[in-house]
Amino acid sequence: MRSSLSGSLSPDCGTGWVGIWTPGDCAHAAAQAIWPSAVRRVIRPLILNQCGTGGAWQNTILIEQLRKGAHSGAPPQAVIFDFDGTLTLVRAGWMPLMLDMMMETLGPLAADGPRSRSDAEVYVARLTGKDTVHQMRAFAEHVRALGGLTRSPEDYKAEFLARIGSASDARLTALQRRELSADDLMVPGSRALLERLRAAGLRIFLASGTDHEVVCTEAKLLGIDHCFEAVHGSAPGGLSKLELLNCLVDSGVPAARILMFGDGQVEIADTRQVGGIAVGVASDEPHCLGIDLKKRAWLIRAGADYIIPNYLEPDLLRVVAGIA
Repeated sequence: MRSSLSGSLSPDCGTGWVGIWTPGDCAHAAAQAIWPSAVRRVIRPLILNQCGTGGAWQNTILIEQLRKGAHSGAPPQAVIFDFDGTLTLVRAGWMPLMLDMMMETLGPLAADGPRSRSDAEVYVARLTGKDTVHQMRAFAEHVRALGGLTRSPEDYKAEFLARIGSASDARLTALQRRELSADDLMVPGSRALLERLRAAGLRIFLASGTDHEVVCTEAKLLGIDHCFEAVHGSAPGGLSKLELLNCLVDSGVPAARILMFGDGQVEIADTRQVGGIAVGVASDEPHCLGIDLKKRAWLIRAGADYIIPNYLEPDLLRVVAGIA
């Protein structure tokens, strides 16, 4: 059995539904240090076949509430999902790959390699959710600041897409050969959540910094394309996430009744800027059964109202959106 937050979970804390958790409820110092805010916790065994590796897991399903009264009490009218890392795992592991690519240039220029990688990670994380070219523009500026010769951000983006494409193409080929199921390449609970929202008659949108045609193709391969009223990937003249949010508000959707799910700082900050509800997905990829603490910190900094590791918690929509 695997505990998704080793050191913070114990039979002493109880099993089953624990309810709203605060530091005083549990004697474990590790749990207090990691979860300073209210958390709903469930510990239940699951049998998953996530990313092709079957087995029994002890899964901690969490909803961390960071802002009380985040939703107005009325259910949302529109729900927006980011794509990579929020719904799909086709490009899982993209950030270490991007940082490795950057360090091939930054390493020989930097006096302190680890610090240079850490600096790169900051701007890569800050710009996650936008078109990759924004991260590559920051990378070019980093190279220039260290006295190096730079290529264009577009060239850097093309190189990165070629590298990550090798991994994503292999996963999609395995999907088409039925060596993996579509759900193996999705954050656990994604499909059921989308279908539940669709059955409730809500407007659902997909908004991504990944190239538009790629998002459309992969959503179809994963069998979720029918869930969305519209898909907004990165394309010339396309809507950014903030522009989509503003369009919804301008069309008469109250900002407080827009619900965003995302794993990037960009969509979380944009949602809070317009007054919507932001749910940060801080999955520990590729299994997505626990919280990635770095992601959690980035998403909290961006203004997330809630933090979750996946969509397996049955009460998720009731807690974050008032949907029974």
